[in-house]
Amino acid sequence: MAATAVSNAGPDDAHAALDRLLSGPGAVWVVQGPAGSGRSTALAAMAQRGRRSGAAVLPVPAGTEPGAVLLRLATQLAELITALDRTELVSMLSAVAWLRTRLDSGTGGGPLTVAHDLVTVLATLAPRSRIVLQFDDFDLVPPDVAAVLTLVAEGARAAGTVTVATALGPDAAGRPVRKLLAIADGTVELRPLTDAETTGLLPSWTTPAGRTASDPGLVTALRTALGPLFGNPGTVRATVADLRARGRLAVVDEHVCLAGTGLPIVLPASHPLALRLGRLGPAARRLAAVVAVLGERETPSIDALPGLAASAGLALPAAGPGLDELVRAGILHVGGDGAVEFTVPALADRLRLEHGARWRDVLHRGITRRPSAGTAEIARHLAELPPSPDPEAAAVLLAEAARKDTDLPTACRYRVTALRLLDPADERFPGVLRALLTGSLAAGGYGLLADDLATVVLPRLGEARPAERLSATTLVCWLAALAHEQRLVELDVVRPLAALVTGAGPLLDAVRGGDRTAAASAVAEFARACGAEDDDLLSLGAGILLGALPGDGSRLDSAWPVLAGVPPREDVSEAADVHDSVSVLQVVLPGRYRPPSTGFTAGWHAVRQAYRDGEWDTALSLARQLEGERPWWEPPRRHRFASMLAAEICAQRDEPDRAADWLRRLPFQTSAGAYVAWVRCRLRLSAGQHAEAVERGWQDYVACRERGVRAGLERLLARLLRAAREQADAPAADRVLAELEGLAVRRPTASVREASLVYGGLVRGDLESVRAGVELARRSGDAFRVAEACAAFGELSPVPGPWLLEAHRTLKRLEAAATLASVEDLLDRRRITVPPDRADRAGLDPLERHIAGLVASGRTNRQIAAALRVSEKRVEARLTSLFERTGCQSRVELAAAWLQGRLGTAAAV
Repeated sequence: MAATAVSNAGPDDAHAALDRLLSGPGAVWVVQGPAGSGRSTALAAMAQRGRRSGAAVLPVPAGTEPGAVLLRLATQLAELITALDRTELVSMLSAVAWLRTRLDSGTGGGPLTVAHDLVTVLATLAPRSRIVLQFDDFDLVPPDVAAVLTLVAEGARAAGTVTVATALGPDAAGRPVRKLLAIADGTVELRPLTDAETTGLLPSWTTPAGRTASDPGLVTALRTALGPLFGNPGTVRATVADLRARGRLAVVDEHVCLAGTGLPIVLPASHPLALRLGRLGPAARRLAAVVAVLGERETPSIDALPGLAASAGLALPAAGPGLDELVRAGILHVGGDGAVEFTVPALADRLRLEHGARWRDVLHRGITRRPSAGTAEIARHLAELPPSPDPEAAAVLLAEAARKDTDLPTACRYRVTALRLLDPADERFPGVLRALLTGSLAAGGYGLLADDLATVVLPRLGEARPAERLSATTLVCWLAALAHEQRLVELDVVRPLAALVTGAGPLLDAVRGGDRTAAASAVAEFARACGAEDDDLLSLGAGILLGALPGDGSRLDSAWPVLAGVPPREDVSEAADVHDSVSVLQVVLPGRYRPPSTGFTAGWHAVRQAYRDGEWDTALSLARQLEGERPWWEPPRRHRFASMLAAEICAQRDEPDRAADWLRRLPFQTSAGAYVAWVRCRLRLSAGQHAEAVERGWQDYVACRERGVRAGLERLLARLLRAAREQADAPAADRVLAELEGLAVRRPTASVREASLVYGGLVRGDLESVRAGVELARRSGDAFRVAEACAAFGELSPVPGPWLLEAHRTLKRLEAAATLASVEDLLDRRRITVPPDRADRAGLDPLERHIAGLVASGRTNRQIAAALRVSEKRVEARLTSLFERTGCQSRVELAAAWLQGRLGTAAAV
């Protein structure tokens, strides 16, 4: 009979095929796949399930001493006989002990003798225990030993013993497994894992318990670093282990996150691809190192092979074969456009770290001295070298920085390097400094500008005092960069420059105090004193400074004369209150402000924008990344509004433990204090503590008001007002409403007016007031607030259906179960039926949710049926329905979707 072949098998396919062997007759199977494809994992899973079913599983890996496999097999048989504890097996135990002695001394006899003895033992034990032999890495076993094991597998099969061996893929040559394949009943050929399958397996590798979900940011970083090897479980597992050992993984909000995202993920030194590179010739290895270093900034081209060869110290005739060797080995690949890149980016990062800074400097310096190098190439490598006075090199850098086809970040890097090389007394120095300030602000490089001014420019300015006008502009731009990146505690670093400029003291004091009105006046006076009132660059820096300063967002009008001369068309007070500088500056400096792409400020803006857009899973992931980075930050401490929004999302989703964990990271007495109280109020309401929620929430409000907290007061009052109304607590409702309406008079921002109109109108039964509040909510772009406002309007409207259904759709999409429950109650009272959502493929019923959770925890159908006390057929039917409705193709994909929260709140398992 022809052998059964399970080709292109994923984890589920392999597990199913091997599981069938546990209940069938004796058999011989071989699992094949490339290194790291999951062959050992498949054996381990089979062993675990086999032992649960009562089988005796004897794993005998080739290990570091493949020649001792027979001895290890005999030892395991002796241990099995001892464990069975049968008197009739005493003589068999003696025979096995004698066989072990012969094998250990090397006098075991010929292959047929040893095989006969082992088959006799297995045939004797088979009626008493189901036996499974597992030979991992059969390829490594010496041919004579492999011949014996093949005879054992064939002879024991007749007695009911199952033998499973693993080996490299079918294209591997010269393998001892060839004879085993000739007698095999079946083979499993493993394919690379899909992204979903790898993601589903990640929790088992990232934490000891193996139950903590992986944050999407970690998954993306691994996929980017490993490239095609992301589907190779051995590679991912080893890389994750390396990250754990380096302290690069952190658990935040019940998800494993990557800490130190600015650091590279490197391929482990023991990985087969790294070892393969080490076995190549010296020319290929050196060429690979050159491509790794030079490819850090810009991908080299095949046309640059002569230059690469020269950099590697190779003759061109040797470089070509070296490149071919690297391509054949799978280290490099050449794209259709001629780009030469590493197949696995993490291997390039490993080479960069291994060769160190000194080797890199030698490489870059050699290229700058090569006669055939053009000015553009020389400039690229000059920017990578340590500084040393060199006016001619500075001229090359400045010429390239001024080219129209040089992008802004690169031009700024060239100018910083030029400032290092120029004498401060050089007449070009002031112009280069001003160009650096202009380019950095235009590129959105605020954090990098602050660092460059502190480490490069300030030490050089002390050598030659520049004109006061330029010093003033530099000071304002520096303050703007620090304010933008929430780094104002670094103001002391700026003081040496401030000491060079007349009248800088009051400006620094106003900035340190966070008083936007005082800072606006100080900037205007400072510009006049320095004769820089007409300086557009100083004006732009001042605008960024004032827009990014913490302070009362409702008083941005005090900065309008400095910012733009006219008030902005959009109310940005709420964004200013929560330190979202990007949102503020995009409005108050239209066309002049460039937001950053990286850094804390960009990260916080992305969190807030995702929350407002209703992309709550994305907001949570981004918040985890910010929190995961926190241990890696150098001082100063930044605000924690991202943690507050994450806590609110968890509270709305009825996950109080996760919300409480986020809140534990937040000290109450901060600028986010009112928002913290807002979330705590939601948690108390969800716990049924309605009276306490209103009373404690009011106390928190009073404490925040007395401390001068502004951000989020209207959100807290709105939640308290709704809670008091639902509890029919008229005195409390009147008290809160009076405070909310007073706040709207004192601080008539769009957010405060919206809360006053919606909830004040709800309490008074004023439909038109609520309608006006709905319009303001829509204008805010906050999906959750729109849903709350629609629910309030639907509660009062004589035609509530469209409003309540809109709120229901939004809240269901957000999975905001806490607020959704009150809307569903309104729908029931108004006898409004919610139409089925055909697009909702994952609206699971409680049984389906429980089954999905059990699948994610690794349970079999039989175990799930036992846990739920239902038939196994019912579990199978429900799983078929789950696969169809969720779009998952396997149990691993279903588990990944569950662990990532794509199927809703996890059930208790």
